[in-house]
Amino acid sequence: MTLAGRPTGYAIASIWTAVLVVSTAHILRGQETPVVARLALDGWAAVRALAPIGAPLDRLGPVNDVLKQLDPLLKDPAAATIRAGLAAAQEERDEMAVYLAHARDLSAQISLTGEVARLPLPIDELEGELWLEVDHFAAARDAFQRATRVSGGRRGWIGLGRALDRLRDTAGACDAYRTARSTVLSASDAQEAEAYVRQC
Repeated sequence: MTLAGRPTGYAIASIWTAVLVVSTAHILRGQETPVVARLALDGWAAVRALAPIGAPLDRLGPVNDVLKQLDPLLKDPAAATIRAGLAAAQEERDEMAVYLAHARDLSAQISLTGEVARLPLPIDELEGELWLEVDHFAAARDAFQRATRVSGGRRGWIGLGRALDRLRDTAGACDAYRTARSTVLSASDAQEAEAYVRQC
């Protein structure tokens, strides 16, 4: 199903509940993993590129192309994360939350089989990024805090710093950015962390 005529509210919740029930009976098979991983990254990049312009319907082609390929593979949560990103770009917060919950549930189901969910980002980092985008800063903070506990990677600490700054918790943001500097940062993240810490 493409996004041009997407359902909302209860209909979406019903669709994803049905998908979860069906998909858990057919958990991700090893030979599908490279395909899902590639599609997940391609779809996530496409949907994040639409965020600054509000994801207009006439620009959804690349996203819908990926979703058409992922829909038969909805035993993996990659499609749900891409749909969550598109919902965020369109300021559909409730819809985004449904997709994020579905992605998290499917990831948990997959982990029970000993497999690893093929997501474009770790689920907590991805969730934090999207909540930050739609200005739900407390939810973003909570997600990034989970990310720092799970992996301790740069995206979790940088995201936590951003969320705490937006919540006016300057001391907490300073601590997060200081910790981020001890991780391997991209050039832009390093510049952001250094600039923030200088003001602490």
